[in-house]
Amino acid sequence: MAKDLFDAVYGCLIGGAVGDALGAPTEGMYYQEIQQKFGRLETLLPNQTSYTNGKPGSMTDDSVLRHYLCYAIAEKGQRVFPEDFARIIREKMNPDRLWISERIVKERLQAGINPWEAGRGAIPAGCGPMYIAPVGIINAGDPEQAYEDGYALASVNQDGENRDFAASFAAASAAAFLPGATIQTLIETVQRYSVDIVKRAFELSFDIAYASAGVQEFKERFYEKMLDWTWSLPPGRWDKTHFFSGNSREFVPVIFCIIQLMKEDINESIIEGANFGRDCDTIASMIGNLLGAMKGASSIRKEWIETVEAANSDLFEELEGDANKNLKYMSERLVKAMRSERVLKANRLAMYDQIIGK
Repeated sequence: MAKDLFDAVYGCLIGGAVGDALGAPTEGMYYQEIQQKFGRLETLLPNQTSYTNGKPGSMTDDSVLRHYLCYAIAEKGQRVFPEDFARIIREKMNPDRLWISERIVKERLQAGINPWEAGRGAIPAGCGPMYIAPVGIINAGDPEQAYEDGYALASVNQDGENRDFAASFAAASAAAFLPGATIQTLIETVQRYSVDIVKRAFELSFDIAYASAGVQEFKERFYEKMLDWTWSLPPGRWDKTHFFSGNSREFVPVIFCIIQLMKEDINESIIEGANFGRDCDTIASMIGNLLGAMKGASSIRKEWIETVEAANSDLFEELEGDANKNLKYMSERLVKAMRSERVLKANRLAMYDQIIGK
């Protein structure tokens, strides 16, 4: 359990960034390739993805887009809506740091597309769930509101089921801050706040997890039965023996299965996420979000935290004009926003008391 609120918020952010950086060098590989090349990867390695700075610990588009959402929440000091997020994307987003899906979204927003509908027709990838965890922070302990906010905010860059999975993950992220939260309570939250395709993906994935003796067997069974074909590769590059997909229906349930199989061990779960293959930077990152909120930054390997914070100073200098600012600083701002949101909730409750009576 996290030591205090700041430990939980910082855990959510730095856990996500650590998982992202750990899984980035293996993104797109199958687990067999990772085992052959790295054995069991648990060291932060240089990342040659074009939209990172290449340093060990550098964050990919997953954490960068998540940080833009954090920035929107911190600037407003309360819950945000698509217009708020869209403004940050238009004014602050560096397209060189993001994948093509987000670059398209920025162009659409700059052209005047309604932020609530900018995700229509988007590439059917998992770009909604990967950044949505801050919605759980500002709605900590309120999964119902987090689901609604997550659905709205995911509409900025996603459509269809990828928006649905984002909303459900936002609800789980909010539930992760509740006292006594466990992976089981988070799974129950997803079941409560989800549409049928989300429920079905979780049920099928957990059927495999419960039948597996450990993560290795789960990977083997999952690859055999559940790899997603929704969106594989651009035309002319598709390979029926080795296709890649970042669709949410595949990787979001995997996150919860790994946490369950690893008995909520945050460091081991992040490692297993990075070694799962395919969209493994996102898997490891979102594992870090959930368990970071539950267990706190104090439970994450110190050397990982130090490496990640040091590797991404260029992002903070670009966004906030100060290379000394970091994820710890953003966590402080988000805690402040949470306290402001509490005042707003108290004022709304007082208004209801006037209307309805105590």
